[in-house]
Amino acid sequence: MAKEQHQVDQQDEPAIKRHRYKLFAVGAIGTFMATLDVSILNVALPTIASDLNVSIDRVAWVVLSYSLTLVSLMMVFGAWGGRKGYRFAYSFGFLFFLAGSVICVSAASLPILLAGRIIQAVGAAMFAAIGPGMLTQVFPSKERGQAIGLMVMMVATGLMTGPPLGGFLLSFWSWPSIFVINIPIGLAGFWLVQIYFRAMPQPEEKKKMHFGGAVSLSLSMLCGMLFLSLLNDFALTDPTLWLIAAVAVVSLFFFFRFESKPETALIGLDIFRIRQFRTSIIAMTTMFIAISGTLVIGPFYLEQIKNFEPQSVGFFLMILPVTMLVIAPLSGRISDRIGYRLLTTLGMTILAIGLFLISRFQSDSSTIYIASSLLVMGVGIGIFNTPNSSALMGSVSADQRAVASGILGTARNVGLAFGVALATGLFVWFQQYYLGLYSETEAFVAAYNRVALIAIGVALIGIPFCLSRKNRVGG
Repeated sequence: MAKEQHQVDQQDEPAIKRHRYKLFAVGAIGTFMATLDVSILNVALPTIASDLNVSIDRVAWVVLSYSLTLVSLMMVFGAWGGRKGYRFAYSFGFLFFLAGSVICVSAASLPILLAGRIIQAVGAAMFAAIGPGMLTQVFPSKERGQAIGLMVMMVATGLMTGPPLGGFLLSFWSWPSIFVINIPIGLAGFWLVQIYFRAMPQPEEKKKMHFGGAVSLSLSMLCGMLFLSLLNDFALTDPTLWLIAAVAVVSLFFFFRFESKPETALIGLDIFRIRQFRTSIIAMTTMFIAISGTLVIGPFYLEQIKNFEPQSVGFFLMILPVTMLVIAPLSGRISDRIGYRLLTTLGMTILAIGLFLISRFQSDSSTIYIASSLLVMGVGIGIFNTPNSSALMGSVSADQRAVASGILGTARNVGLAFGVALATGLFVWFQQYYLGLYSETEAFVAAYNRVALIAIGVALIGIPFCLSRKNRVGG
């Protein structure tokens, strides 16, 4: 174990533990804002495209610019936040999210809106990078699963609240109103940070952050995610695509060069030698790869094959976050008592069953069958996610918590992006193949079924990693 930077003296620690739910509430505000802003924006994209007179492919960058910035900064911010302390990190996150929201509210053109979204993402990246680390710092090990479950519940609440709230706001006001609501919430969060985070200890060692490692890592993550995002929009022979990939690989090479020397290391690759951490990261990544593609294609199945109205599609899309809202805190509380090996394995198995049910979708599948399939998936995700995150965060020392948080968030988003790129690419290939054999509707369904079957295989890959780790309770 590395020397702990966040050691707390005997007078400070009781105060932190005593106020842990107040500290959690501040972190929850940041998490809720970041997820709400993602889900609420999807409803407003057609209106934004119309008002700013831009095409659908251009307005999509309002979402893409946010996600690219988020992923490229999370690991860097995890390392930086660990060096600067949680009070600084949360203050930084709220200020940038507020500044970005103000710019978005006043945006009269797409470039200004994109600038606001990028600044928002800088703040959200800090929230995502340090949240699990902060919870691990302030909650005792026997309550860590419960705390992470509550934070997952806030993620689900943000995802669930966004679409109906966005629809309500747009029915009375123009699209900037979806960003206005961030301002009072963000101000409240920043004010609470100044009150409650005074008790949080500052890192004892002021280790200098190496600029070269931070730039090379961010550039590698940015170009890697951009490559995955553009994979289905460019021909594989396009030199632009491979230039982006080359920059990602070269930047990653330089990052590892910096990491190989203790005096220039940013995150410290020793963290990946911890078996518990390594297996948790792999299991989580396989889970997000497995679910992302089927969830992206799902709404098209509901609209184009089942001919559901957008409101009905929204109802189906809410099944997963609502299920996670209920299951995740319960799973976290149970994991604090029985450990995480059984729960993560059970969750991944149930997820695979849900994906199998989806692989049986047909053009005449009943509404009850579709909803039940998504419900089973949601139960599996809810059971798996909290104990797996608890296992990951419990495997590292105190001085590695912020870095581990950043790696966790980065792996989650990379898994989602890779899963979407893989699934959509496979779907297009299968659809073209089946169009020569079936009708357009049957080809769509057959292609979707095959993608779901492949997703089952990905989920099953994660099960051995769930089983291979020790079943420590609260540690």
